[in-house]
Amino acid sequence: MESSACASNGKTGIILAAFVSSGSLFTRLALFLITVLIGFPASAHDNLYLSELTHTARAKQLAERDEWRRLLHYKTGISGSIRSQVDAPVFFNSPKGKDHPHDELEATLARFFEPMPTAPDAQHPQCAFVARYQWLKQELDFDSARLPEQACPRYAQWLEALNPAGITLIFPAAYMNSPASMFGHTLLRIDARGQNDRTRLLAYALNFGAITGNDNGIAFAFKGLFGGYPGLFSVLPYYLKVREYSDLENRDVWEYQLNLTDEEVHRLLRHTWELRGIWFDYFFFDENCSYHLLSLLETARPGLRLTDTFGWWAIPSDTVRTVVAQKDLVKNVYYRPSRREILENGLTSLDEAEKITVQALATGKITADDEHLNGFPPAQKAALLELGYEYANYRQAKSGNEEIKTKISHTLLAARSQLPIQTDLAPVPTPAVRPDQGHATARISLAAGRENGRYFQEINMRPAYHDLLDPDDGYVRGAQINFFQLAARRYNGNDIQLQRFIPVDIVSLSPVSSLGWPLSWKVNFGMDRKWINNRDPLLATLNAGAGLTFSKGRKLLTYGLWEAGLDLHNTLNQGYSLGSGLGLGAFIDISPRWKLQASGRVLRYGLGERHTRQELAIEQRYTLNSSHDLRLRWSAIDNFDHRYHNLELSWQWFL
Repeated sequence: MESSACASNGKTGIILAAFVSSGSLFTRLALFLITVLIGFPASAHDNLYLSELTHTARAKQLAERDEWRRLLHYKTGISGSIRSQVDAPVFFNSPKGKDHPHDELEATLARFFEPMPTAPDAQHPQCAFVARYQWLKQELDFDSARLPEQACPRYAQWLEALNPAGITLIFPAAYMNSPASMFGHTLLRIDARGQNDRTRLLAYALNFGAITGNDNGIAFAFKGLFGGYPGLFSVLPYYLKVREYSDLENRDVWEYQLNLTDEEVHRLLRHTWELRGIWFDYFFFDENCSYHLLSLLETARPGLRLTDTFGWWAIPSDTVRTVVAQKDLVKNVYYRPSRREILENGLTSLDEAEKITVQALATGKITADDEHLNGFPPAQKAALLELGYEYANYRQAKSGNEEIKTKISHTLLAARSQLPIQTDLAPVPTPAVRPDQGHATARISLAAGRENGRYFQEINMRPAYHDLLDPDDGYVRGAQINFFQLAARRYNGNDIQLQRFIPVDIVSLSPVSSLGWPLSWKVNFGMDRKWINNRDPLLATLNAGAGLTFSKGRKLLTYGLWEAGLDLHNTLNQGYSLGSGLGLGAFIDISPRWKLQASGRVLRYGLGERHTRQELAIEQRYTLNSSHDLRLRWSAIDNFDHRYHNLELSWQWFL
């Protein structure tokens, strides 16, 4: 280092001597400029230009702008402090970047001056943070002579493979057999140029999800609730997600085509590139799959305020509703029915003999050249072969048995190809009400009534999401998901008391059909008051059940469940009561606005505090409009040899 400095000083001394000895003013000026250029290293020029850019950025208050805040995912907390929701340290260029937008902006500018890295897999900061670079370049009008723009071949190849022309928001409906999918899901499809209805499946999808490993049960729930999993963005072929949702999980898919400009699409994808391998703490209720997709749309169009709506929880259907509510953001909506819906719709047009034939073809009980099948007219035979093929694929997707597909599906497809007749399965009608048009998920209820001879008033709050008596439009029929239901009650002459707190109340009533006998089930737990020896203590309760459901068209749903119940309280013998029994019920849609529920159950508690509990209830709901309905409930209960009645009128407000 010392010899290098001496060499530099020697060269400068020679030039200065020439400057002093030269006679003309022009020569002296030229030598002075040479002295400046040679006497200062390149880093000095970088520092000078960086200082200029930093000064301009401060003057224009770029760190305060929405574009910058969206790119770094900054949010303002209740106390007024600013913090990024990104949790991966490598996302920030400043050690204080997570909490200080100004420091992060200036550190990012400084990194743009770095030389090209020599490591084979390393990217230049201009490429790693391509969205930030392009925005700052636009706002500060970079001088390419003083800040050369670096080539980003990996990003260019990635973008070329996507060939983006638009973005579509995808909403697969709720899937009751997966705790992480009970509310539905959202993802973004990157629509390619020249894409049409036939090639849409070949596009790529942008997904955000938690990396949960092999966790399940209590560990899965705990980590999911308290941010114990990392959440990452991923880009994968869209057909894989459609197969997962539509074929394997039998979920209808809704596609909301967004009205984004080319620049907005590219701005979103530039930020997506920045987020590769970058993780966020994943929370099931708020910072989840749907919430962070909204944050991506905010980077595409920074004037949007999509995530600001969701402070405590972000339910996928609510996020879709928020997107649709934005002016000029959604231009088209498409419905993609699940394979189960397609099959059931096709089977409804057949008589019983034809249904039996289709099932026999799909299960291999008869072959495509069976004499029985040859008795049908050619067009009808072709339709039965098509449905048999679809049915066999459905069975394969449900069972995962590839042998079914190779031995049956291929045979049916080959036989169908021998019939030169054009047939198409009857199209599945698009539901009249989309998921974003259903009732809001949060609900407040005010009630008044009489229980066990005492008058009461009650307020009930439910943050999410849907119960079996709510209007079904836009929701999965037979599915109930109530989270954190809280009720407070006041009896005349008494103080207000906590009546119940039910964190989880889930019911899945999947009707038996020609496609199978799915299991219906329920589970709920929390705290609830029950009359015991002329008192109503607050018990810890757990109730679960499993059974079958039957449907008669869209008007009637009946079910039977074998249930188990557990109550815990110190007033009970040995502190608990455990039993089981039978629960029956029916839902009748009297009219589009009027729905009736009748239910009854008998549980024999044989362990701990022994007793029999019998319940009979009739409840009806009348819808006033999309935000309000009225309910009337009557019930009779026999518990601990004490019989009493309950009559309650309530008003529900969805918000």
